[in-house]
Amino acid sequence: MKKIYNEKPKVSSALASLELHQNPRPLIIGERLNSQGSKKAKKMVLENDFDGLIELARYQVEDGAHCLDVCVATTERSDEQDFMQKIVKRLSLEIDAPLVIDSTDSKVIATALKQIPGVPIINSINLEGDGSRFDDITPLMKKYGAPAVSMCIGPKGMAKTSQEKLEVAGILYDKAIELGLKPWQLIFDVLTFTLATGEEEYVASAAHTLEGIKFVKEKYPKSLTTLGLSNVSFGLSPLARKYLNSVFLYHAIKSGLDTVIINPKDIIPYPQINSKEKGICEDLIFNNNNNALSELISYFSSNEAGNGTGTASTGTQKQNNLMEMDPSWDAGKKCYFRIVNRLKDGIENDVVLSISERISSKDDFSLIDGLLENGTKRKTLTGNREKLHEAAVQTLNEVLLPAMKEVGDKFGAGELILPFVLKSAECMKAAVLELEKYLIKQEGISKGKIVLCTVYGDVHDIGKNLVKTILVNNGYEVFDLGKQVPIPIIVSKIKEVNADAVGLSALLVSTSKQMQLFTEFLRENKMDIPVLCGGAAINSDYINRIAKGDGNIYTAGIFYCKTAFEGLKVMNNLMTGIKKST
Repeated sequence: MKKIYNEKPKVSSALASLELHQNPRPLIIGERLNSQGSKKAKKMVLENDFDGLIELARYQVEDGAHCLDVCVATTERSDEQDFMQKIVKRLSLEIDAPLVIDSTDSKVIATALKQIPGVPIINSINLEGDGSRFDDITPLMKKYGAPAVSMCIGPKGMAKTSQEKLEVAGILYDKAIELGLKPWQLIFDVLTFTLATGEEEYVASAAHTLEGIKFVKEKYPKSLTTLGLSNVSFGLSPLARKYLNSVFLYHAIKSGLDTVIINPKDIIPYPQINSKEKGICEDLIFNNNNNALSELISYFSSNEAGNGTGTASTGTQKQNNLMEMDPSWDAGKKCYFRIVNRLKDGIENDVVLSISERISSKDDFSLIDGLLENGTKRKTLTGNREKLHEAAVQTLNEVLLPAMKEVGDKFGAGELILPFVLKSAECMKAAVLELEKYLIKQEGISKGKIVLCTVYGDVHDIGKNLVKTILVNNGYEVFDLGKQVPIPIIVSKIKEVNADAVGLSALLVSTSKQMQLFTEFLRENKMDIPVLCGGAAINSDYINRIAKGDGNIYTAGIFYCKTAFEGLKVMNNLMTGIKKST
């Protein structure tokens, strides 16, 4: 197959590959599998608890981490090299996510690179002292094609001002390129320091970090940037750390941050932080006043005491009024709120109530209270099937779809990171499963056949599932191939069922390239089938571009479907012989 775009820099595990340049940013590196930063991980290392470490890794991936930082060094044991070899072997066999090998010992890194059946990230290189760390690791980067976290530490120590960060990054860059390394193999850590001390030397450090990210990205656009984000709040209370880290991450992404080392569960979505809390954190980050640190400590200490927990906030505490749901709201508004704010518990009942609110006559339905086997209270509806169907469609169109659109818009604007989108998608999935009970499936002859899937490399299927629900309930025969589907599987199914159309979904810009590859495959193999494309990653301009190709327009039609209902409209037009090119 003809190559139609430049290959993007990637890292990989035995089971999956990952583009380094995520769009929207950032690429998330889970930090919990690090014996130097996690007491839980250290305890597991000391106890040879490999199963526990694997579970810890799995939880991080489920919470949205793209890669996993792995450090097993401890002062209590001297077999780091052997332990690293064993744990990366287990991780490579059982976890999809690519690894970030974190060690101060170059021999440990070399052992891990030899063991891993993929391309990990190395953490890290620098120019401290005599530069031996750089000299030891760069040959491994070249041999294995691996990128490395490149810390802005020069012969004089850690770069503190934004200009110093840029200068050290420049030295690292020039030396690496001279050795034959690629720009993308340098992931510059411009360093951030704790704001908790209040020392004059560090009060402006966060602002210098943000400016440093901007400078480095402007000067070296093909390289990447990263941060060990939680360093900025080290020494503060758990609640203060959670808020400060979250606000700092938002501004770092705006400055050009490509990757971040965090625990995704410890971040609060920026839109859910109220203006007062944002202001308190931003005053400290940007050194806006001399009392910023004491004001932040005082504010979050009082709120922590008010919670009565003394532990990190979950982002749903009472003082955060953006997370409170007003009992007086109608059920539709509650559904919308739950999806946007990832509040899954209770969404099924709100869906049922939202449907009931959209039926004008109370004589057309009965609302029944019941119990599931686990004792959960669950409301159901009975009554006029046509009225229930109509009200369910209205709930889907007026409540659920707009809620997910808002989530997608915030994701695209950098206000939400991927883990929060996935949590909202879980809420949406639960809502749709409940709503489907009240849709009438049209019986009889199928109006048409469509093969549906999420493209290869993409594990997000909420959009695809919505399209399936709507098409099935409007008389179409849908062959759902699931997610991460390679092109040959799609083509095989099209031929097997003699499909009338194919639908492709992608959440991420990186995976949307599969749509382009698929279209080119159809051209080269003279296949003539309409292609429906949807997902947060794409737009009409992109679809127009791939439809035209190299000037050879794909005559069967490639259609941009912004919503699930637009997908239905396209299918209806296709099946009645009306083809509308985007």
